[in-house]
Order: sequence, then structure tokens, then C-alpha cells
Amino acid sequence: MTSKHHDAVTPELTAELRYLHRIMQAIDILAEHPELTVLAYGKVWRFSDMLRTSMRYAYLAQLHGFDVEPFRRWYNREADTFSRYGISWQY
Repeated sequence: MTSKHHDAVTPELTAELRYLHRIMQAIDILAEHPELTVLAYGKVWRFSDMLRTSMRYAYLAQLHGFDVEPFRRWYNREADTFSRYGISWQY
């Protein structure tokens, strides 16, 4: 983590980031196998859920001062895929 910790970061946002980190670990297989579904944390997760969750995760990570450049590069490479699911970089 860098020293650019943003003033708007609340304990709730930090807790959400930690939760999304656990979710992403559980559903990361969907990145390579989008046809699968994953049952984790009481929910059925699909590829589109993984894309949406990764977007929120990247936003929160950026807010916390983490470098999200690898995510941006992935998003730029896969922009058509994100777009197909109605997801765009909004942060």
C-alpha cells in the first residue's frame, strides 16, 4: 500500500475491500472458465458477477492507495467483454 491513503476511506469501505478480496479469491476461476458457476458466500456467481465484482474491487483498491494499473491494462484488453455485460470503467 502506498502513502496515498485517501481521506474518504471509511472503515466500512475497508471492510468491503477485504470482503471483495475473499470473493475474488473464491471466484477467480471464472476468469479462465466463464462457462462455470461458483457457489461461494451463499451466492451463485457467474462470469458477469466476477466482472462487476472486479470493477468494484479495483475502485476500492485505488481508493485505498493501491496500484490498479494491472487491472486497468486487463480492462483495456478486455473492454469488449466488459461492454457486452454493460460494465464500464467509471472510476
